[in-house]
Amino acid sequence: MDGKEKDAVRKLMKERRNALSAREREEAAKSIERELLCMKEFADCELFFTYLSCGAEISTKDIVLAALRAGKTVAAPKVTGSGQMEFYQVETLLSLSAGAFGILEPKPDRVLTPDMGKTFLLLPGLAFTRSGERLGYGGGYYDRYLSVHKEAFLAAPAYPFSVLESLPVQAHDVIAHALILPGGVVYTGAGAYLAL
Repeated sequence: MDGKEKDAVRKLMKERRNALSAREREEAAKSIERELLCMKEFADCELFFTYLSCGAEISTKDIVLAALRAGKTVAAPKVTGSGQMEFYQVETLLSLSAGAFGILEPKPDRVLTPDMGKTFLLLPGLAFTRSGERLGYGGGYYDRYLSVHKEAFLAAPAYPFSVLESLPVQAHDVIAHALILPGGVVYTGAGAYLAL
């Protein structure tokens, strides 16, 4: 699949997400939250790294609140340069403000990295396969970040329609350890998770 084909898949996935009603999105997010909170990897983690949802992405607002209530140290990404990001601690949703691309970002007070403790990372994306391949938004932020920070358990929240038979995979592409779908978790068998 070349760049044009990737762009076509991205466009289709965005159209399908945008076609969902607010109620359908809310129900999917609630179901995914329930599944996530039952995962052993979540129960065992000390650090919870999450994207901050925007638009028709699977909402992470209630997931962040649940992780904070569960006593996890929560972190979210902030763009720090061209194609670069760092994760900073989030102590309350009220501390977030719009940053790059209009996406909420944390204050750059305390950088956290996955080597600081057992880390569960929510991986955003537009499409996935059951073996963990991911089609992101094209910026390469997560691929670059996770090529350096390999210590996290990577779980991707996904709408059922975004799980495809195949996707193009390049050597540097991030592979998810699990997909969290409404109604179930799919463990991909991708790579060994380096638990600390």
